[in-house]
Amino acid sequence: MLIRIAALAALPAIFIFGQSKVPDDAPLPPDEAGQKAIIADVRIKGAEYEKTVPDYVCTQISHHSIDLKGFNQWKTLETVSEQLRFVNHQGEYTLIAENGRKASGNEKRPAGLVDVSEFFAVMHSVFDPATKSEMAWNTWDSVRGHRVHMIAFGITKQTSVYHIGGPKGPVSGIAGFIYADADTNAILRVVFAANDTPPKYPIQASSFDMYYDYARIGDKLYVVPMRADIRHKEGPKQVWDEVDFKEFRKP
Repeated sequence: MLIRIAALAALPAIFIFGQSKVPDDAPLPPDEAGQKAIIADVRIKGAEYEKTVPDYVCTQISHHSIDLKGFNQWKTLETVSEQLRFVNHQGEYTLIAENGRKASGNEKRPAGLVDVSEFFAVMHSVFDPATKSEMAWNTWDSVRGHRVHMIAFGITKQTSVYHIGGPKGPVSGIAGFIYADADTNAILRVVFAANDTPPKYPIQASSFDMYYDYARIGDKLYVVPMRADIRHKEGPKQVWDEVDFKEFRKP
C-alpha cells in the first residue's frame, strides 16, 4: 500500500495518464508467493530487455507540442515522419516529412525529437539493480488488448539513476507503475514521474508513459517500442512529446 500511495503521489496533476480499469473477466489476484514470483521475473525481463530487441526498420511519427501558460492550451510545433533503422542496438534516422513537407533527403534530423534510445533508458532507470527499487503487485489491468499485472514501484533519490532533463541534470527519485503481460511477464507499459525535483531547477515536473508491444519482424514476434508520451514542466510552460512506431519489418 505504501508503494501505491507514493507512486500515485508522484504523478503530477498536469500529466493525465490512462485510468486503470480492471478487466471484467479478471481472475482473483495472485497469492503472496505468486506475486513475488511475478515481480522477480519482471525484474529480470526489464533488466535484460534491450538484449531481446532484434534489428528492424520501422516508421516513427513524432509530435512536439507546447503550452506556454500552463492552461492545457497546446500548440503543435512539429509533426515529423522518419524511417528508423535499428541495427546492433543503435538507431539511425532518415527524415521522410516535416510538418507536411516531404523531405529531399539532405535534411538533418530536427533537434529535440525523442530518440528510440529513450525506451531503453526508461528500462534502465526502473530495472537497474543498483536502484534497489521497491515493487508491489497492485491489480489487474489491460494494455492494448493484453491482460497485465499492474505493479507499483518506487525508487529513492539516494539510489536512483534517473537524471531530470538528461544525463547532466540532477538525480531524482521516481515512482510509478509497470504493466506486465499476464501470460509472459513481458513489460508492455512503464509510467513514472520524478518525485523530488530540486526546488530551483528549471524543470519542475517530468513524466514518462512508455508503451511496448508485440510486433512481427520476419517470422517471429518481438516486444518492441511502440508509443511514448513524455512531458515536462518549466515554470508555467509545459512541453509534450508524443511518438508512435509502425510498419515494422526486417532491415
